[in-house]
Amino acid sequence: MKKISVIGLGLTMLVTACMPINEANNNNDTTGDYTTGDAFDDRYVSVNDYIGEDYDLVNGEKTDVIANEKFAEIEEAMKAFFLEEYKTEVIVHNVVGNMDGATVFVESVGEPHFHTYAMIGIDVKEEQIMTESIWTQDSQVEQGIFSGLLAMIMDEEFAALDAFTDQIAEKYPVVGLRQEAINNVKATAYTTPYYFVQPMALRDEMEELNSLYFENPEISAEELKSQFVKEAYNANYLSITVQFYMKEKDTKPTESLLDDIVQEFKALEGVPRGNYWINLHDNYINKLSASGSQDNSLDERDIIRQ
Repeated sequence: MKKISVIGLGLTMLVTACMPINEANNNNDTTGDYTTGDAFDDRYVSVNDYIGEDYDLVNGEKTDVIANEKFAEIEEAMKAFFLEEYKTEVIVHNVVGNMDGATVFVESVGEPHFHTYAMIGIDVKEEQIMTESIWTQDSQVEQGIFSGLLAMIMDEEFAALDAFTDQIAEKYPVVGLRQEAINNVKATAYTTPYYFVQPMALRDEMEELNSLYFENPEISAEELKSQFVKEAYNANYLSITVQFYMKEKDTKPTESLLDDIVQEFKALEGVPRGNYWINLHDNYINKLSASGSQDNSLDERDIIRQ
């Protein structure tokens, strides 16, 4: 498989959408709260409206134009690449120019379900898509596949987490991301409007389950469950980031609201064993980076569920 470790290629590196730490370190932000007064600028839009428009990567202005003009060519090449390299059918949702080509956001079809990305080269001088030059960040796609397989194995546990986040959104004035935003600019493996799963630290388990999938892409949840002991993995190494946004534009997150959500979560039974990070943002998201993290964001980290 064509891969890179985290080196150049103009991606700095992708994505505030890739790892939880990037949600807290927004490279497009500078110090300050941009959601009030004269400091507010047009980088920020309501999460209620955000669908991934204006997402930006470093030095991608020229390649972005070419990539969007030739979306169909990129789409065809990416679908073939994922089938050949990862035995996975994908939907190509979005392309964003970067220094050396384009970053392509995809969603798997069916199970295992996940969102990820790959890169494709572009010859700017000739305005040509380099379909023979497609690569992925080391372990990025594998992590996505693994997260989707875990969701198949722990279907009841993830259903309990889904029910919890839905209930919180009904009970409190909070919302999650729109599905269009997830499709267009998020590459956070198994992802819902309220949380995403990052299991890469479970490397041995990832290699074991992914090998089963690559040998048989049609493998059933029942077969996977028979091969994986869900009580045995180290819960500290399964990172699950939960994110809520304030529903109204003129409201800020409060410690009391975060505490209510955290206490309800700690009392919850039957969710996946893991290391949880619960975030509460205001209503705005940076449209350039797809990050909701700001100075007024609140969080509770390292909530371990065994």
